[in-house]
Amino acid sequence: MSGRQGGKAKPLKAPKKKSQDYDEEDLAFKAKQKADAAAKKKLAEQAKKGGPLIGVQSVMPALKKFDANVTRHVKSMNKNLCANLIRHEYIVTGRTKAKRAQAKIEAFLGKALHENRQIQDQPLEYRFQNVRALNYLQPPDKKEVGSKVLEELSKRYTNRTHGFTRVTKLEPRLGEDKAPMAILELVDSDFEIKFWYIAKTVARLELQGLPLDPLTQHNVEKLTKLRKDGEERFRNAVEECKVEFFKYDPEEGRVTSPEVETNLRNKPVDSEVQAGVKAPWASKSRLNTKPRPEKKTVELPKSPFLA
Repeated sequence: MSGRQGGKAKPLKAPKKKSQDYDEEDLAFKAKQKADAAAKKKLAEQAKKGGPLIGVQSVMPALKKFDANVTRHVKSMNKNLCANLIRHEYIVTGRTKAKRAQAKIEAFLGKALHENRQIQDQPLEYRFQNVRALNYLQPPDKKEVGSKVLEELSKRYTNRTHGFTRVTKLEPRLGEDKAPMAILELVDSDFEIKFWYIAKTVARLELQGLPLDPLTQHNVEKLTKLRKDGEERFRNAVEECKVEFFKYDPEEGRVTSPEVETNLRNKPVDSEVQAGVKAPWASKSRLNTKPRPEKKTVELPKSPFLA
């Protein structure tokens, strides 16, 4: 008889696991895991039944913490934009960020200037301590920016209760993201883009010998209405634009650059834009089109069914 025994071989027994010693932290962690698993199972059962989801806060604490961090970051970013705008008079930033911060800056300036008007006869130190709206600023910016608001901006915006800022759209940023950009600026400042743009337009029209169109006149009135010495400052800006952009010599009274002089000969074609002024260059038609024939009136026969 051979030494091999018949029948199936018995499977080998797995070695016994060594008992691990858990400390208090491990036991607490395992208990928390079991509690979270039970809560998730309970939520799944409630979702199947269509009942209210109770206990979501305990299941997703990380999401709440993330939302809180984002909120704090947005608030801090708006405060920094507010301080930098008041400090530099204008900032270049993303369009969405500029529009979101504009509302906060408008509210801050409105409250601060309103509170300052109530105690404007008091010294600066007293106003600085009692204008509570300045607490919106970050502590490092409060002294510098707050002093400028109480001293300079309060005199500039004596006739304004709102509308302290303007957002001007720019071209998308060069790069991979192509993010839309904008300029957030304080109105009635020396760096206001619209002020200088309209001044350049007026300077060009004056050198061309053309009157101002209604839209340009409206913009000039808006820019000089609430600005201190607005008409005088706008007139100085127009003369400066003539010298800087169109090479105009005030002593000789003419444009010294032949290239600019050639460019000034390109006058607008639309006569309606030029306040109804008709000139030989405006009366000519660009395209040789035939006039549309007049419609002939046709009398319809009366219906015999109508009395």
